[in-house]
Amino acid sequence: MNVLLVDDQKAIVESLKKGIHWENLPVRQVYTACSAKEAKLVLRNFEVDVLVSDIEMPEENGLSLCRWAKEQFQEIECIFLTSHADFAYAKEAIAMGGFDYVLQPVKYREVEAVLLKAWDKISSRKKLRRLENTRKLVIEQRNTILDAMLSKMLRDKGEEADQIYRHFAEMFRMEYDNCTVHPVLVQILKWKRLSDTWEENLVRMTLCNIAEELFADRDVRAGISCLREDRYWLFLVAEKGAVGDDLWHRRLKEFYSFVNENMDFSVGVYPIAELEEDLTFSQVFGRLGRRAEGNKEKKPGIYWEDVETVGHAEETNPIDTAVSYIRKNLSKNISRAEVAELVHLNEEYFSRLFRQETGDTFKDFVLLEKMKAAKKLLAETHPSVSIVASKVGYDNFSHFSKMFKKMTEVTPQEYRKDRQKR
Repeated sequence: MNVLLVDDQKAIVESLKKGIHWENLPVRQVYTACSAKEAKLVLRNFEVDVLVSDIEMPEENGLSLCRWAKEQFQEIECIFLTSHADFAYAKEAIAMGGFDYVLQPVKYREVEAVLLKAWDKISSRKKLRRLENTRKLVIEQRNTILDAMLSKMLRDKGEEADQIYRHFAEMFRMEYDNCTVHPVLVQILKWKRLSDTWEENLVRMTLCNIAEELFADRDVRAGISCLREDRYWLFLVAEKGAVGDDLWHRRLKEFYSFVNENMDFSVGVYPIAELEEDLTFSQVFGRLGRRAEGNKEKKPGIYWEDVETVGHAEETNPIDTAVSYIRKNLSKNISRAEVAELVHLNEEYFSRLFRQETGDTFKDFVLLEKMKAAKKLLAETHPSVSIVASKVGYDNFSHFSKMFKKMTEVTPQEYRKDRQKR
């Protein structure tokens, strides 16, 4: 930790700096100041964990300095040096944010003891923050893995998705002796505020938090994935046997009621009814997906039973749909926003998913497809280059020629001449 010593008497500051056995304390750096003004300058420019200050100083006293420091740096600890044995005065210092106080004339051992107490508090707080940051990182990793699993499923790679699902529980081996995964599909059916939908990450976080809170007494953890804006795959993980069928049914009803009564959207909830079933993710995906597809009227509720549907019941890959749309509409000026809306995805999320699936940004992919189509037209047909340009969405002939040469290192005319010679 870093410590700042403040007293209007320079001799006292120097005495503290020399007299305290800093080598026996977890202190990296000791700063000094002889006024509140100097102290503020140090605090603005250096990281300080503990402020040790005299209370009575001219111009601005230690109480005022500590109050300012707490406003600017909430986690700083303040220790007061005071010649007042009056407990009421010291109590005021503690009440307004001070950590402790030492009576003057100062005994170095007392200061050392108080600094060690401050370090215990600071280190505990830092440890909690590290644990919280680690927990957030683990949650992000779990959700990333779930995204990969769902992506595999949508790309008809069910075996790979099933393998990821089997190993998903292993990520909780530090928290449970023998855990089990309970999947639920949550479908947003209608937004109550049509002009103010939430960011996808906020929906994810909200659904996870509600679920974990409702199952908190069973120490349940939640992971979530979403590759379509309206469908969220929620995975609740608990110690095997901790959540029985009756509790599962009761708490999911509470989950459904809370979301529909308090959130800005209404939902359909599609859970696995019998928790003892040992299902692959392919089976879960198909079964719950069919229930969502069967809710054609989009009525809110909990749907425990499987339904029969006509035609395909499983979700189609939104990126496959996007790619197909791009290739069929190369003569148009296709925008990312337009295609994202077509596949019902948030634009930013669509952009990330598109690059993950295709290896190209949306803009680069469209350009490559246009140039690929242009090369085919130039090589196999005889319309003028300007007509070829218009067929791949370029109104400006010179711009098309410039982009074509940039991609192929030859002009459209040179490309046609070379290809039609062969």
